[in-house]
Amino acid sequence: MPRKLTSSQLFRQLPITLNFSMMHTRPFKAYKKLSLTIIAIALLVVSCTERIDIELDSTYTRCVVYGEFTTDTTAHWVSVTRTGDYYQNVPPSAVSNAVVSITDGENVFMLTEDADNPGLYFTANSVFGEVGKVYTLHVEEVDLLNDGNTTNYQAITELKPVASPDSIIVVYQSIWDAWLVNVYVQDPPDTEDYYKFLVYQNGTLHSDSLLDIQYTNDAFFNGNYTNGISVYFVDGKSEDTFLPGDTITVEFCGITQDYYKYLIEAQITARPSVPLFSGPPANPRTNLTNGAVGYFAAYSVSRASTVIPNK
Repeated sequence: MPRKLTSSQLFRQLPITLNFSMMHTRPFKAYKKLSLTIIAIALLVVSCTERIDIELDSTYTRCVVYGEFTTDTTAHWVSVTRTGDYYQNVPPSAVSNAVVSITDGENVFMLTEDADNPGLYFTANSVFGEVGKVYTLHVEEVDLLNDGNTTNYQAITELKPVASPDSIIVVYQSIWDAWLVNVYVQDPPDTEDYYKFLVYQNGTLHSDSLLDIQYTNDAFFNGNYTNGISVYFVDGKSEDTFLPGDTITVEFCGITQDYYKYLIEAQITARPSVPLFSGPPANPRTNLTNGAVGYFAAYSVSRASTVIPNK
């Protein structure tokens, strides 16, 4: 059976078909027009789409751990769940009865599972992290398959410092019908710093989804005063847009380079992809051991607030 041409092969043959442009006889013009018509039809035929059922292999169940430990004096949390199978359409389920702790080499902070939220573990509300210390998360006695066999996981991270902001301002841009949150802060010299920004509106977290989290490195302002760089954008037409009189608070979080890269990879994974231009899907990096996915982050926090004036 003759081999079917691909569209790229047809394009490579176009110069051969159209290489007689110096010939201007009427018969040849008719032949050239016919050739172009045939090629156009062939391109349409090979460009037709065909339904393809993609066979996705089931994978083994994994432990998913995500937690944050900061310089705030508060109850810090760690979430422990297990992955669900794609074909069974089962959402991630909570992992209960794990033994969860955080240590800095001197102190051990035990976490207790929330009775109303299985799989969510909290420290005492008097606990806080210290800049420069290295923290290790231990998640132990995890019965991942509910078969009596348990596994232990751990993650290690350093708690980095963060610059204290001078102030923030919130500016309305009528040309975009949008609000911009601009920050003023002196970036430390001689260090490579990474920031995460969380924005609150009247005490409620506005950047409450993964895709809303903003982050940056100091590549363009290392050691300099930022003088009002924009770190957050709010559509003026959105249901939760800012309004005059709102109190806006920005949390400045000093994060590690690895956590910064994790946020980038996690957002890429969460965004819709264009199959023609996207690479194969992959899990974001993790600092968990033993095949677990997720991340344990430690970071310092500073804040600045402002009240939006009338436009």
